[in-house]
Amino acid sequence: MSTPTRWLTRPRKVTDPRLRLICVPHIGAGGAAFNSWAERLPAEVELCAVRFPGRENRLAEPLVDDLGTLIDGLLPALAPLLDRPFVLLGHCSGSVIAFELARRLRADGGAEPAMLIVSSSEPPRLRPRSELHLLGREELLRRVVEFGGMPKTVLDDPDLMPMLERIIRADYRVVERARYRPAPPLDVPITVIGGRRDGFVRAADMAAWSAETTRDFAFHLIDAEHFILPEAGDLVGTVVRNLMGHP
Repeated sequence: MSTPTRWLTRPRKVTDPRLRLICVPHIGAGGAAFNSWAERLPAEVELCAVRFPGRENRLAEPLVDDLGTLIDGLLPALAPLLDRPFVLLGHCSGSVIAFELARRLRADGGAEPAMLIVSSSEPPRLRPRSELHLLGREELLRRVVEFGGMPKTVLDDPDLMPMLERIIRADYRVVERARYRPAPPLDVPITVIGGRRDGFVRAADMAAWSAETTRDFAFHLIDAEHFILPEAGDLVGTVVRNLMGHP
């Protein structure tokens, strides 16, 4: 069994943070996907990136392919970090997990995020039904490479492909088997970030996240494709600064 701290990585620990940014990665990725953002945030903001079982330093642990089970495991690890304001952020498929995590926190009567940030994703109620987890190995990996979240070189590495296949297939099962349940909108501001050149998710569908909140809604399009993490770091830093009332 993993210890709760294994669920999160903090590339730049902050002794007494004013706010924590909790980031949920996309399919096939780990917490390291957000490392480059750490220095783009205000000094008093701590970046906490989620690290799911079966990858990075958790390779020996069994993969999880069910959304409820994933959130059940993540919540105890998050609990000690919710003692101060926090923002939940999800990229692509991670947006589905971040959204459902916010819903679970509300249902449990616990601390709720100061904001939900989602990127490169339509809201779960518009997410098309798919069964990509049933694709053959090469087609499955090629699909993730097309999204931009994995280098093309993995397709030429026969030693790496079997491990990545297991991770990606499990991650797809998490979001493809999850079923949207209608519920009242969150009482949490939502910010959406998308790429102008995203060939997989339409801007109009990303904008539909506005129906999931009773609070402020913002939608930013940046000059990027579907995989926006390298380009989005500065904007995320600005959004967080504004949330904290920084000039």
